[in-house]
Amino acid sequence: MTCPYLKEVTMVFCRAYPVKKLVPVDRVTTANSCGSDTFCDCPLYREALARAGKGPEAEKSETSTEKGAQP
Repeated sequence: MTCPYLKEVTMVFCRAYPVKKLVPVDRVTTANSCGSDTFCDCPLYREALARAGKGPEAEKSETSTEKGAQP
């Protein structure tokens, strides 16, 4: 018999944020920038690019190529 309070949930986290805090997918709002094309405006994303020594334009083209889009 399993615990009636045990629930399986898909979680996500931001790799740019210094602390890995898991967030349930059903709690992520559709209006956030993480799940849309405006992710480049996120200050954590820009900071991670700066640490990696890349510009937003280079990362944007890499991301769209990974998703199968034509450059």
